[in-house]
Amino acid sequence: MGSNLRSDYSHRDLCPLDDPSKEHRILKIIDNQQDPIECKLTKHKDKTPYGTLSWCWGERDQKLESKIRILQASDSYTFRIPNNLEQAIRALRHHKAFDVWIDLICVDQKDINEKNYQVPMMASIYGNAECVYVWLGKEEQNSKDAIAFIHDRGLSALMKRPWFSRRWIIQEIAVAQRATLLCGMDKIEWKEMADAISLFNEVETRTREVSKIMKSNRDLGHMPDFFGDVSELSATKLVEETNNLFRRLSGQERQAQFTLEYLVSKLTGFESSEPRDTIYALLAIARDTMPVTTTIGEDAIQTWTWPGYIKDKLVKQLAKANVSKPYHVDYRLPLSDVYVQFIRWVIEKSDPTCALDIICRPWAPTPKQSIEPDDDDEESNTHRRLKTGFGRPEGEGEDTLPSWIPTLARAAFGIVGVSGGGGKMTRMNADSLVGLPPKRTYSASGTRVLTENFRIEDGQTLGSENEALNGLHYHSMFVEGFILDEVGVLKESSQQGNIPEGWIKVANLHRSSPSEHLPDEFWRTLVADRGPTGENAPRHYARLLRHALIQGTNGNALDTKDIVHWNNCATVGEVLRRVQSAIWNRAMIRTKKDKNLGLAPRHTQKGDLICILYGCSVPVILREFTKSKKEVKAEARQRRKKQKAERNRRKKEAARKIAQRRSGGTAQHVKKRRTEPGSMDATGAQAGTGSGFGTASREHTNERSKPVGEKADMGTEAKKPPLRSEPDTYYQLIGECYIDGKMNGEALSRLKPSMLFEIR
Repeated sequence: MGSNLRSDYSHRDLCPLDDPSKEHRILKIIDNQQDPIECKLTKHKDKTPYGTLSWCWGERDQKLESKIRILQASDSYTFRIPNNLEQAIRALRHHKAFDVWIDLICVDQKDINEKNYQVPMMASIYGNAECVYVWLGKEEQNSKDAIAFIHDRGLSALMKRPWFSRRWIIQEIAVAQRATLLCGMDKIEWKEMADAISLFNEVETRTREVSKIMKSNRDLGHMPDFFGDVSELSATKLVEETNNLFRRLSGQERQAQFTLEYLVSKLTGFESSEPRDTIYALLAIARDTMPVTTTIGEDAIQTWTWPGYIKDKLVKQLAKANVSKPYHVDYRLPLSDVYVQFIRWVIEKSDPTCALDIICRPWAPTPKQSIEPDDDDEESNTHRRLKTGFGRPEGEGEDTLPSWIPTLARAAFGIVGVSGGGGKMTRMNADSLVGLPPKRTYSASGTRVLTENFRIEDGQTLGSENEALNGLHYHSMFVEGFILDEVGVLKESSQQGNIPEGWIKVANLHRSSPSEHLPDEFWRTLVADRGPTGENAPRHYARLLRHALIQGTNGNALDTKDIVHWNNCATVGEVLRRVQSAIWNRAMIRTKKDKNLGLAPRHTQKGDLICILYGCSVPVILREFTKSKKEVKAEARQRRKKQKAERNRRKKEAARKIAQRRSGGTAQHVKKRRTEPGSMDATGAQAGTGSGFGTASREHTNERSKPVGEKADMGTEAKKPPLRSEPDTYYQLIGECYIDGKMNGEALSRLKPSMLFEIR
């Protein structure tokens, strides 16, 4: 084109945004056959039609091996992109889609400040687009077959393409006016693809007819689980969830149906190259959140010149009216702080009798720098401080995740086998006992709720006798509860959902006595005393389990997978599927004092404590650790320093508010706050304060002045002096557990002394 080739493109110099909270750029693809592809980057003008591209980013640190040229006046600039994106732009050019918003190109990825503003806009950017173009990847034979016909083997491979596992696509598809899937140079409307996936899932889930066909097909190796668990595939969940995310109102209005906690907990199969997007990618579609970088709240209202009593009344009315609260996006925060911010948000908004269930439910991506400890790795099993690989401000130590942020290494399902369409979704662990919010399956803590003793603190480990801990940043959760018992007998963990021989001996079955019943505690423990949807375990479970154990074993372990796939009795198969969902990778235990049978995480050790935490619907396993004297002193110094800084901050803030009210406020203050993205935390407190999640100070206290939702059995507990934790002791959360006969508040019948656990 006769243009002068320049160095790499600069958004700030060549296409700056005057207000990144309101403006966005559009990539204009030139209609020619030039190679590299030629484009222009401009600011979008209101009402000018455009499309958006939904594609799979891949790894954060992937190489940018391809490039396009961005034309500016008589010059052209190199812009490096992944191969996958270059192929997508070629497909867009082929299909005459020339004006497109593409996140990697249209947002200055080097400018965190701009990114903090643009991410909250993404729902409106996708929602206002004429069409969302979905790039599934290069054309392959099975992709052509899948697009052509639903029952071809290619459909399963297409459903496993990386795009379907990308976290941002949930929002992109949910808000799209229209979506078109591109696979190579082929295309298909999203509605057609969604119908095919929905029908495929319906047939397999309800009738298992597809598995039956696979089982009888010699060419496919007689594999009944050829497709894996279709209902757990990300493609299936995408179709289901985007169909149910919103309720249609009059006109074009829609109402979000699910909370942020539900979405983060449910959509664990969707990944993101940026771990913070585990939360941020779902803010715009949650019922109780809205993504923002700044907010006008009480402080801003107080600057207005209206009479004080009117402003106070307005603040109260806004608090009542706002179902969705601002949730602040800040990519500058350390990863652990972003996750802790989410935990705090959930705890404050949940039913207080089960607010702590979030610490039992796996949702956080496992950091690549860490792995979950193996049973045989004693040093790794000493603590579960998973290093995130993300930086922290100088002097705060190395960023780690606490044990009360469960990672997806414990998720129920995962992809195994070859990636890129060759793997299959299969069970990896048992289902979480706490289930999905807002439903509560158990009530181990009865009506006990979080008390005013709950808080979250952080600091840097110094002076520990375990050298592996020194220099690591920690987050401590202080929560009230009591020790129920401890692990007395520990059986081996269930592998692949099979019932080990050691477990079967507990039942003491005799093949010569066909009328003999299974012990109640045994069969109820095998299914965690619940049916597949959380209802009480049906009575016929006992008889069918006894039949399976006697017929399927000969003194050895029971292979539940073999019976599920090859037994002709569908009812027995369904019962054993329930067993698998309860015991997979869990160990059988018996408590030391009360001799209760139970299930615990596979990392459990003999002597671990079984505890009831107020505000958690299931018992948990805690492991006790002792701090050194130097460690205790170092933590005390850090705490005093933060408390002093917090007192000074509050004094300055109070003085500022008094000065504002006396002077009637200034617009300058509001303007300043608007230009500091991420300066507010998820609770509306200024970053770096004692109740916030900034990087300057992170001692997080519960805002409740008394137990919330306090019931009659709580007595006068709120009037007692605050509990204090033992300064030389902390606990590691091993995980949730099932204790037969202790899942519905029975443990509260004994008056056990409450204590304050510090959990790291």
